[in-house]
Amino acid sequence: MGHVGKLCRILHAVGLLLLFFPYATLCAQEQGLPQEQLQLLNEAIGQIREHGLRIPASPNTVRSDILRAYSRSLDSYSDYLSAPEYRGFQESTSSDYFGVQMDLQEKEGRLLLFPFKAGLAAKSGIRAGDELLAVNGMPVYGKSVYVVGSHIRGEEGTTVQLTLRSGKSLGRTLSLRRSRAHYQSVLYTMVAGVALVEITRFTQDTADQLEQVLSQLKKDVVLILDLRGNQGGSLVNARRCADFFIAKGRVLFCLRGRKQEKLIVSNQQALVENPVLLVQDAATASAAEAFILALRSNHRALSLGAKSYGKGLAQRFLPLADGSALRLTYAEILAADGVSYHGRGLFPDRELPKEMLTADLSQEDTIKRLLNYAQVEDN
Repeated sequence: MGHVGKLCRILHAVGLLLLFFPYATLCAQEQGLPQEQLQLLNEAIGQIREHGLRIPASPNTVRSDILRAYSRSLDSYSDYLSAPEYRGFQESTSSDYFGVQMDLQEKEGRLLLFPFKAGLAAKSGIRAGDELLAVNGMPVYGKSVYVVGSHIRGEEGTTVQLTLRSGKSLGRTLSLRRSRAHYQSVLYTMVAGVALVEITRFTQDTADQLEQVLSQLKKDVVLILDLRGNQGGSLVNARRCADFFIAKGRVLFCLRGRKQEKLIVSNQQALVENPVLLVQDAATASAAEAFILALRSNHRALSLGAKSYGKGLAQRFLPLADGSALRLTYAEILAADGVSYHGRGLFPDRELPKEMLTADLSQEDTIKRLLNYAQVEDN
């Protein structure tokens, strides 16, 4: 047990060790890693492999476990993905993929489900906030959303079994057939003379889809952007969408890294000047919060709803030579004045009653109530 304890401590101190490569010692020296720590790590692993009741199947398994454990020790969002897991994530960021059309969100080790509107998961009875317990019989507690997501996705027409529960009810298992889905992240309709645009997630295609919608709007028509349940996605594309509403040269938000701060500035002329209402809820997170922050700090929108989730950290993937990747938090997202919302959430300008947070905004009566809360006249 003493060696195992030493190994756990070293995982936090040694970092990204290329343990089983011949130049590991050289790399350790170049990066300032004490030689005695590298030797102790090798010793501990050797003892585990020789005396442990259960040992890793291969050196690659040990390496992956070390990288995953060390990455996760940094913060709640950093992680290590194997080559197959990283390929699966890359597929999920495209509008075309084989899955069951839902988002995953990690919360205190639990994985919560958020089905896409009118998607396969929603049609199968999965509701926003349901907890995922297992995929194909394998428990998912404590695992990364990216790792679990790669197991949910697969070849078109194949079946995946999801075990989940709603609230404190008993778990149930659903069998869903993976299907090809072109994911439309921007949904647009006119309701009572108001332009209603639902942005369900920021994908690589969201900015193009939103630009197409905005180009159709008549001047001065009230625009409602529904971001309820939007789990974020691509920060780059959320920034592109914010550019459509904000004058060139204005600060959208700030990224504060370990060594420097970077102001993210609008780099194009605003596409529209229509009055904008934002609708948010407790599931609005990450890139969606950055989008809200950009519009509100530039006085381009009024927000309605409930306090958002509060994920104000930015991550990026760093591919490794074998096709695997590290997902590391590299910056905190701040308002232009330096205020942080991570762990706190963004409070709306006007809170909505509980029934309005889940209301169908495609109904004319609901839109009129929303405008009344915002005190915006219907043009």
